[in-house]
Amino acid sequence: MCEIIQALKEPLKDIESDYLNPSSADEIYKAAEPTLSDMPVEIILKICSFLDSHFLKYTFSKVCTRFENILADDHLWKYWVQNKVNGCFPALPHLKIYEDVQIDWEEVCVEIDTEKKKWSDVQNTTKHIIAKDIHYASVDAVLLLNKGEICVSGGRDRSLAMWNVLEMSTSADIKPMKIRHDAHAGWVWDLAADNTDCATTVYSASWDNTVKAWDITSDLTCVETFKCGMSALSVVATDNIAMAGLYSNKVLSFDIRSGSNPISSYKPHKGPVLALSVHKNMVASVSEDKTLAIWDRVAGKMVKNNIKIPKEKQYPVCVNWSSSAIYVGDSKGSLHLFNPEDFTFVRSHVIWEETPVMEPNHKIAGCYQSKGIIIVCSDQGEIKFLYNCYPPQEYSSIETCTVDVTKLQYQNGVLAVGTCDTAIEFWIPNEKIQ
Repeated sequence: MCEIIQALKEPLKDIESDYLNPSSADEIYKAAEPTLSDMPVEIILKICSFLDSHFLKYTFSKVCTRFENILADDHLWKYWVQNKVNGCFPALPHLKIYEDVQIDWEEVCVEIDTEKKKWSDVQNTTKHIIAKDIHYASVDAVLLLNKGEICVSGGRDRSLAMWNVLEMSTSADIKPMKIRHDAHAGWVWDLAADNTDCATTVYSASWDNTVKAWDITSDLTCVETFKCGMSALSVVATDNIAMAGLYSNKVLSFDIRSGSNPISSYKPHKGPVLALSVHKNMVASVSEDKTLAIWDRVAGKMVKNNIKIPKEKQYPVCVNWSSSAIYVGDSKGSLHLFNPEDFTFVRSHVIWEETPVMEPNHKIAGCYQSKGIIIVCSDQGEIKFLYNCYPPQEYSSIETCTVDVTKLQYQNGVLAVGTCDTAIEFWIPNEKIQ
């Protein structure tokens, strides 16, 4: 027995020595210390749930292959989107388009977080610029172009102005790049471009019975004047084709390569055509007769007309069409949702409640939609930001410095509105200025 104890004595001393050695103890502790590289997935996902999705996509996922693989799960992004919007997303989940094209949940989640962060802290995330008294009357037409870097405005003073948005944001002298005081002989009601992301030609619709084409690469040079025979209230364009909605019940089509006369026309309504929206080969129009109409411009035929706006006392003011929804804003603050595939009415959403008889109602002066968000503007000067779900969930709102807003435009993070107070207001993200 004594021999056995003696044989174990030396190894026991070695073990005791290692245990009492501080450096050895540190190594043991470090070996047991958890790291992000070997942390359980559940804990990593819990950490991610507190982080901004833009950071997750563009920074966190680039740290290592493990993080990239974890965040590559589309179901994870879908879960996060559903938790953020607190409603049915998308607003029309059973469209046929989703059978062929899957929703990019990561893209939607990043957009939702980015937009919410920006508009919930607008004073610190954007620069607010007011361009006033360049037009000396109401600014009824505003158009953002070329990824929000260029803006064209038109007003009841019959002029057109072109603005460099980024230069304006860094200069103390707020003035346009070019202004045409004699652009039209009547009020300018609407503007459209051949390609909003890379525009070369802008079309202006006017009360003087014309639509004009302007080369914005050559100091707003008028390259064609189209004869409408009636006041033009709205205009849309795609490539070389411009379509004008008239004060009568007509919509005319013009080809800049074919001269000043219309190449075709149709009558979708029984009253003035107030707004147009183009989506692929289709054109949506709304009218004072309180209806929506759909025209196939390639086939040259009416797809559907006399689609009733389901309110008696209000009339449609603006229309916005995407592959996931058609939204129509009306004169009393309601937003109406239509199916973009069969053009049936789905439901109405009250964005602004009707006011007492002696107070003016909130007319929806403009509507923008993307995959994740909706932006709507009241003519009373309030802009609301909502998730594009059912029902739409408001996450922020801002006020303009002027009232009687006439038009809203949003492109690539830049927001612009025209007002009756001879002003255009811009909100430009700080990252664009930098």
